Amino acid sequence: MPQPAKKRKTSSGSGVVDFKETRQKIRSLEASLSDKTNLNNVVQLMEFINSSNKVNAQVIHAAMHALHRVFSRFLTNGDLDQPNDPSSATAKVTLWLLGQFDKYVKRLRQLLSDDEPGLQVPALKILMTLVKTQSEHTNKMANDQLQPIVFAMVWNKNLSAPLHKEWMEKYVNAYDDVRYHFYRHTADIMTKTVEKNEKKKEEIRRLAHNVFSMIEGITSMPTESSELDEFYIELPEIKKYMALKNKGGNGDDMEEEDEDALLLGDSGLISGEEEEEVDNKGKVSKKKDRKKTPVLQLDHHKRVFQSCWIALLKLPLTEEIYKKTLLILHKRILPHLREPRFLMDFLTDSYNVGGSVSLLALNGLFILITEYNLDYPDFYRKLYTLLDRDVMHVKYRSRFFRLLDIFLSSTLLPANLIAAFIKRLARLSLAAPPAASVIIIPFIYNLLRRHPICMKLIHKNDAVGEKEDPYDFDEQNPYETKALDSSLWELQTLSQHYYSNVSTLAKMFSEKFLKPKYNLEDFMDHTYSTFFKTEIERKRKKEPAMAFEQPGSCEWTI
Repeated sequence: MPQPAKKRKTSSGSGVVDFKETRQKIRSLEASLSDKTNLNNVVQLMEFINSSNKVNAQVIHAAMHALHRVFSRFLTNGDLDQPNDPSSATAKVTLWLLGQFDKYVKRLRQLLSDDEPGLQVPALKILMTLVKTQSEHTNKMANDQLQPIVFAMVWNKNLSAPLHKEWMEKYVNAYDDVRYHFYRHTADIMTKTVEKNEKKKEEIRRLAHNVFSMIEGITSMPTESSELDEFYIELPEIKKYMALKNKGGNGDDMEEEDEDALLLGDSGLISGEEEEEVDNKGKVSKKKDRKKTPVLQLDHHKRVFQSCWIALLKLPLTEEIYKKTLLILHKRILPHLREPRFLMDFLTDSYNVGGSVSLLALNGLFILITEYNLDYPDFYRKLYTLLDRDVMHVKYRSRFFRLLDIFLSSTLLPANLIAAFIKRLARLSLAAPPAASVIIIPFIYNLLRRHPICMKLIHKNDAVGEKEDPYDFDEQNPYETKALDSSLWELQTLSQHYYSNVSTLAKMFSEKFLKPKYNLEDFMDHTYSTFFKTEIERKRKKEPAMAFEQPGSCEWTI
């Protein structure tokens, strides 16, 4: 996560006077640059912005804004356009100004990792404003300026909370084009880092940490083309797209004349044969998609989204990032991928890790199995082994049982497999906390109702304890546990549980099965806190007996 902002001590006394004088000098230099005969004053302003912020961060702040106004004017006036004849005197001045401009934006990118958030945030705002100014002046995206900004952000050694918030809320999450280019450049940076293999492990971990903190917070990923309607840089094709959209179209429609001119030049003809009109319209539609800028195509947004996440998963991730990724994968990653099958290896490997990692991988793996035909032959065997004593205590317990209920919902599953799950759950309930036991009991009830052949488990009396029980708890293969030859003596034991809610629930198996099934959501998410709150708020018919007389003296000696 981003680092909290640090407070800097402010100077007083003569320092305030010195700053006022320096600020006045900066303003004078800025005003003098309205005359091109004073262009050398840019160098003096650059000296202020290059000074150490330990002297006075306010000076750097004033100088960066002054230079921003100067260079913005140069950009809009065309004074920074590449000259056609580099040998002319005017061209030499322009090239010199371009060199100063490059030094200026490079210094701003350095300030993104400064210790002072009061310099980081303004530096980011100025950099992004310059990208907008330059792009709209040249009518094309200034990726040569945006890519270094993304690079500076993802490699930032001092990614403060204010800088992170500004970057995400004001730019990446707010605009479709900025998000698109952020994904594209970030994926490229991570891919090249892995290919070159020149960075230290600590640096790569920092890269993974910064990237994850950013892409985890992106909530504006579109699901339909109509949602592409916020753009930071209004290029001509985007203006045209938005104009059509505002007229009531979907942005994909173009006027016939515009479409013909774009695709076929001045001819305006698609085909000379009416019988080929339908086929040619299809070809034109495909051409139109290819002609449209990538920022306006949902498919391209999915591509860069996918490239970014896959590139991140190839980096060495900490356990925290690994688990957080699995936690959000099924809702916030898989639906936006162009090819969700690309995560098959990642999810199957995660599922094979065991423990809480396997539990978190279940959701994503289930989506790939049910919606994308992932073949996982040993899925139920692995699922069976996940049921251990630890799963009864993890914070993802409710989530796991919701998924387990889905996986075992089919009535076509073999009876010996279902019996193995029932027995394992029953055995685990003996040592589980009450919050887990109140889930397991109705869960077993629903399984028995769904698979009547397993009802023999509650009618047999051969196994009355663990010693006589033929069920093999340590067997990893559920088909070989001999669960159908056993009985549910564990439920009889639970009927004597110390907590009344558990014992009352367990007694349902000694009565007729009149209820079709239990709604498991009524039993999820219980904890010791919720049980305690229920007990203290329960209305009692009579107060419990209590001692009210204090003993006269202590009868025990130590």
